[in-house]
Amino acid sequence: MKNQKTIENTVAFLETVVIGELGKVQNAGLSYMQFVLMGQAIEVLGGFLDRKPMKTKGQAAKRFAAGITYLFGGKYRILNENDFLYHKLRNQMVHAFIPAQDILLLNQEEESGEFRHLERKNGQLVMISGVFYRDICRACKRLADLIKEGKVKPKNIAFGDDE
Repeated sequence: MKNQKTIENTVAFLETVVIGELGKVQNAGLSYMQFVLMGQAIEVLGGFLDRKPMKTKGQAAKRFAAGITYLFGGKYRILNENDFLYHKLRNQMVHAFIPAQDILLLNQEEESGEFRHLERKNGQLVMISGVFYRDICRACKRLADLIKEGKVKPKNIAFGDDE
């Protein structure tokens, strides 16, 4: 019974905070802040994949990499080899609010003829906020399914009725 409540709280957290709150930021068109939060969200998602408490220190790079590898996969996984996305997106944006020169952040809903998400343009990796947000939503749903199926153990987090 308690495990079911933990699963429900975790899924509610993913839907309400990660998907819902990031959606509000995306809809507000806050070009830089949404990338800060989305980069951090990948680390949080990866934190559900290990067996350590969420507040365990020194896990940022490992959790980010796990989130990318197991929940995003594909081109994201390839781009994060040698922790590229971790250093150039997540760290730069979280610690300095400025992306690395290797990354071009675009506040758009869709790809255009000129810019494609996760492709290189003039030596920079293009990241389009609307596409990135949809990929984060898919990763959240994938994680929620893994938790519901018992393939990933839910964690006790201060959210929902347990706050």
